[in-house]
Amino acid sequence: MPILLAVMSLFAVTAGCIPPGLPAAPSKDADNGSPTDYGWFEGGKTWQGDFGDPHILRVEGTYYAYSSSAGGRYLSVLTSTDLKTWTIHKRWSNAAGPYVDGWQNGVPAQLLAYSDSDWGHFDNNDALVKPASWGAAANVNVWVKKTYWASSVFNIGSTWYAYAAVRVGSVSDDPHNYGRFCLTVASGTSPLGPFSDISGGQPIQCQSYANDPAGSIDPYPYHDPSNGKDYLLWKAAGKIGSHESALMSVQLGSNGKPKPGAPWVKLLQTNRLSGWEGSTIENPAMVNYHGTTYLFYSANDSISDAEGHSNYATGYAICPDGPRAACYRPGYGLRPLMSSNGVSQGPGGASPVVSPQGKMYLAYATYWLGENRNGYHPRRLRIAGVVQNADRSLRIG
Repeated sequence: MPILLAVMSLFAVTAGCIPPGLPAAPSKDADNGSPTDYGWFEGGKTWQGDFGDPHILRVEGTYYAYSSSAGGRYLSVLTSTDLKTWTIHKRWSNAAGPYVDGWQNGVPAQLLAYSDSDWGHFDNNDALVKPASWGAAANVNVWVKKTYWASSVFNIGSTWYAYAAVRVGSVSDDPHNYGRFCLTVASGTSPLGPFSDISGGQPIQCQSYANDPAGSIDPYPYHDPSNGKDYLLWKAAGKIGSHESALMSVQLGSNGKPKPGAPWVKLLQTNRLSGWEGSTIENPAMVNYHGTTYLFYSANDSISDAEGHSNYATGYAICPDGPRAACYRPGYGLRPLMSSNGVSQGPGGASPVVSPQGKMYLAYATYWLGENRNGYHPRRLRIAGVVQNADRSLRIG
């Protein structure tokens, strides 16, 4: 999803003011320092800072959350056992510091190869240790040298795969000038990684420039319980003045990449007549719940104003054939499932997960109304319960 993501300065200063009557934003991103210590994704601490485009999954009693690059990491990972307290991915080294014998033990070789200080290598807890070679240079900081968006993870057998959109160029018709993106995949041995890119010398999927100048974003892997096959969903950017953005799917092979020759399926495209969707839909996320397959998606402009007001919202469609054929908006699809409300603005990037007790939840991100860090507006992870009504419609509760 095209949103402000980059890496935040470790010493950014909060600006702007909170409208009267609304609570102030958290004074710091993690429980690791002064109120001005923003953006440090310190291993083992709890996190309440920027975490846009979240993807959530459950492995037995642990929930894992992934996001667009945050806190100076390509693949920012949080874990929780209660969907309330989120702990940052631990650093790879278990040593007390970088100047004791054996401190490099456990640190992936690819991270040690980065040009940085021993302290930097010691503190690094990025779950992605080898990014796509074909991505355009970002030059954000010493580690994050390519632009990664909307990472998502799942497993095929004993192998875990991490998908992401990677910027490949600056030329497109994107109204916010974010450039052109394509999709990649990395593999690892656990949901915590370390993940290494396996795409080879080119993206695993990308819309043609002629048809979709801004390319493909928002990958979401999905296992279809009805046939036991795996699929990758994504947003095709569309083309201004030609055709709308759309949510797509393709079957995956056992190697985590699109199966050769598998057709692309259009699941849903932007409906400007619905009003709340605005000019685009994105962030596909699929789940089968009590026999019905739902496609969650975000819509409208993801950018907020200076105070954090946003028209971004979350809706859903029903997919009778899962990711294999077109989905439809039920009659109540003319209004969003979640929209801006009070301090929580622009709820988007929704990702479903089902608890061991059978309750469905959505992980999503919102702006904090009134929070402006010198022009930067963090998005914070939120969790909402979802109730399925008798007619298969959904409501938050």
